[in-house]
Amino acid sequence: MPRVIIIGSGNVAYTFGRRLKEKGCEIRQVHSRNPGEGAALARDLEATYVDAPKDLDPEVEIIMIAVSDDAIHETARSIPKTSALVVHCSGSTPLSVLPQRSRAVIWPLRSIAKGQQMTWHDMNIIMESDSDYASVRAMDLIALLGAKAVEMDSQRRKMAHLIAVILNNFSNHLLHMADVLCAEVALDRRIFQDLMEHTLHNSGPAIESQTGPAVREDDLTMDKQMKLLADHPHFKDVYEAISRSIIKEKNDQEL
Repeated sequence: MPRVIIIGSGNVAYTFGRRLKEKGCEIRQVHSRNPGEGAALARDLEATYVDAPKDLDPEVEIIMIAVSDDAIHETARSIPKTSALVVHCSGSTPLSVLPQRSRAVIWPLRSIAKGQQMTWHDMNIIMESDSDYASVRAMDLIALLGAKAVEMDSQRRKMAHLIAVILNNFSNHLLHMADVLCAEVALDRRIFQDLMEHTLHNSGPAIESQTGPAVREDDLTMDKQMKLLADHPHFKDVYEAISRSIIKEKNDQEL
């Protein structure tokens, strides 16, 4: 089993570190810009916590960088010269920020939180590398995690990240809006569960199943609904922006 260094102490570092340990890997060291959280993760993984990147062991097989996007390049540059596979876990950061010869991206196509119960067999992990050697090692790492690998280059991965933001982050905010509005009139959001699942599992092109007042250009209904959002002007802005987009897409389709 490979010996692993985890750099970072957030959600991805915690989740991947725990999974690799479960699978029998030796987590040799943990390093983090947050010493308290890094030391806690090291204890959890039965690893050694190191304060400085210069003290990282270059003889391991895998070095996983799971830090914020703006810290990846600086972190990678601080790693001692190594033949290990160095990976980062960002959806939007180019592979080229890693200066190491053996390098790859493994980006989990899922929101991850510490302590969350994970199902690994149906998780897609986007993989990018620029050498056959690194590709094989990264694929082996993803297989060890028990996930499914999907290969992409940087350009397609950037677009995949944008799509993930729309599908996951934006839709989650829409659910928050629904929670707020449900609470105002004592509605249980669970009554909309069937509606949400039906929308999600629609098998055809989404534009073909679009319904609602915007696609009908029903200005009267839209005006009434926007008045209901008078106490939430930023919700009203979202309603207007999405409605305008629906109308434009409908009109473009009809040209």
